[in-house]
Amino acid sequence: MYWEDVFNNFGFLMRGLVVTLQLAGLSVIGSLILGTSFGVIRHLKIPVFSFVAAAYIESVRSIPLILFIVFIHFGFLPYILGGPTSFFVSACVALIIFTSAYIAEIVRGGLNSIEKEHIDAAVSLGLTSSQRLVYIIMPIAMARMMPALVSQFIALIKDTSLASIIGLIELTRAGEIIYERTYREFEVLTFIALVYFVICFTLSRYTKKMETKSHMMHSEKTHKEVYQA
Repeated sequence: MYWEDVFNNFGFLMRGLVVTLQLAGLSVIGSLILGTSFGVIRHLKIPVFSFVAAAYIESVRSIPLILFIVFIHFGFLPYILGGPTSFFVSACVALIIFTSAYIAEIVRGGLNSIEKEHIDAAVSLGLTSSQRLVYIIMPIAMARMMPALVSQFIALIKDTSLASIIGLIELTRAGEIIYERTYREFEVLTFIALVYFVICFTLSRYTKKMETKSHMMHSEKTHKEVYQA
């Protein structure tokens, strides 16, 4: 039976999937927090801090992710902590730092896209710069950034497979271990590809559905305001 190896090792593959989802989840949260912070700093053009943020972003984006993961695990973290770290921690740190650089640029672009009319309206209401950012600029920018952010997070989910380079047994590495023993590469890799497809496709469709719903609500609100006027 061609798929026998997948069925016999299904539990092992699912444990790898759990590691993949845990790694992706923590990396999404960490990179979103860090990336948003750097994006806001670059947008506000704070002296010194803005330069540091720009240097961080450009430096990280210039390094291939697979090399970055190896560097973090074998070089950076052992040097900083004085000893080796777990595969999971190294992969998580690497993905957070790497992805945050791209998210920072998405956030900066979203903030820069806000029309001057919105800012002038907020100023006329007497809002401070921080209040304008929190209550006016950021909510509008987040709605505009959502497609790009989701695309980046989908890429992050797929990038977790690169953690296998340092020995982390996530979904892809679990599959490698199986087909190195059974020589059933096609069946195992097809199953892994299907799992990634289901996860990424589901996330993409859900996001598009939410985006469509948001546009419809915004349109209904606009029509209502026009009618009342």
